[in-house]
Amino acid sequence: MKRISERLAWAISLLLIGIFLLLKNLGVFGPLGDAIWGGLFAAVGLGFLIWFLFGSDRWWRAIAGFTLLSIGVLILLGWRGVALGNWSASIVTLGLALGFWAVVLIHPDNWWAVIPAGVLTLLGLMVGLQPLLSREAWMAAFVIGLGLVFLLLYVLRFGQHDTRWAAIPAAALILLGLVTWINSVFTDGGLLLWWPLLLAIGGGVLLAGALGRREAGQTAAAVPGPDVSQVPAASGTSMTQELPDVVPAPASAQPSQAGGTPPGASDIYSVLAQQPSEPAQPPPAGDAPPQSWP
Repeated sequence: MKRISERLAWAISLLLIGIFLLLKNLGVFGPLGDAIWGGLFAAVGLGFLIWFLFGSDRWWRAIAGFTLLSIGVLILLGWRGVALGNWSASIVTLGLALGFWAVVLIHPDNWWAVIPAGVLTLLGLMVGLQPLLSREAWMAAFVIGLGLVFLLLYVLRFGQHDTRWAAIPAAALILLGLVTWINSVFTDGGLLLWWPLLLAIGGGVLLAGALGRREAGQTAAAVPGPDVSQVPAASGTSMTQELPDVVPAPASAQPSQAGGTPPGASDIYSVLAQQPSEPAQPPPAGDAPPQSWP
């Protein structure tokens, strides 16, 4: 029943949108056509966001809501004649990024959403800043930004999930971005020739630290512990320790042969025979002695 209602809602929405666009193209709404069109996008986007707040388990509603809302805002700004330049294209990209950021904030287990959220945010910013940067500087900033996205993923999920793999693309992208930026900013031939020496120095420092930790671990493992072989063992606990000679007991203390009674032990029958017998009880008064029959 729920699927049927959802399909019915989509069908009605498509029907109304088609009729509205046809009337708009025919000029029925006049100059208010763009305003109505942008308002519909914004209203539907807000509806998805409210739907997401009441059912956050359906995280895709946040993505759809922010995307439709950003499209509506872009149409309304165009209707009002607001010129944003390159930032016009960034509005939709940043709106889509907000949807993924909402998924991460509401459901932290969806750590994967950090990647599309960060990439879309970076793309929206770089599209808006493109006129202010040279081609090489723009490329360097974009690559460094991608590395920072993976670095953010590594830092946010550290200790909770195995995201150590994110450090590899983060380091590679940041390093590539820095190389591109240095080549675009510094034009001095000497500096361009010798700056890789800084990378070699950094690698040497990391190598020295790694070797130092390894030697410290080997030293800790090589420290001898207490010699337990010199501690005397308790009597009777060693398998090789000679036991004392057993002195045989005297013959008088040994038990008799089978069937006999050990010395010092009493025969139960002889003890019972030595007990005094109980005196016969006289018959009660008034009772005649029993008569024997001839």
